[in-house]
Amino acid sequence: MNSALIRQLTVAALKAGTTDAGDRVYTPRDWPTHSADYPALMVQTPFDHKHSMGRNAPQFVSVTTVRITGRVEAFDTADAECGALLAEEALERLRLQVEQAVINSYELTRQTQQYKEVRSTIDVDSGGESHIGQLLYEIDMEYYQGPEDFYPVASTPLESLTFRHSEPDGTAQTGFDADLTT
Repeated sequence: MNSALIRQLTVAALKAGTTDAGDRVYTPRDWPTHSADYPALMVQTPFDHKHSMGRNAPQFVSVTTVRITGRVEAFDTADAECGALLAEEALERLRLQVEQAVINSYELTRQTQQYKEVRSTIDVDSGGESHIGQLLYEIDMEYYQGPEDFYPVASTPLESLTFRHSEPDGTAQTGFDADLTT
């Protein structure tokens, strides 16, 4: 287990969940977005913290912060200047959907020890023609890392196998050759 796998599992959970973003869940990607992208979710793992479990083998209780940035866009209606309210409501709905998709993910729950902490903020900007809303959702996921995570076994792939049976002189040699590359 590592932060890259946590990120990939989070993206899979968000895509499998029923968020307003649908399949517009990105990682990694350039962060600038435009109207055609909304609503969208962008996932990254900016913080990884390891707490040693002792002096002997490399064993850690690791905490990875998964940051999910959600973006929405809303316009004022013909009847009222309610774009900010619509953006805020869309962000609140998206926050709940993200939370449910991630926390209810079987794979994330199975491969982590706990969701240590959750933080979220909502911001709406009305500086342009529309109201752009942004959700910043951070969840700290705790998991174990041990020697198997730090000492991968380096090996040479087995490509072929030749087996010959020793026979007395003057008799036919028995055995077989196997090509394992196909």
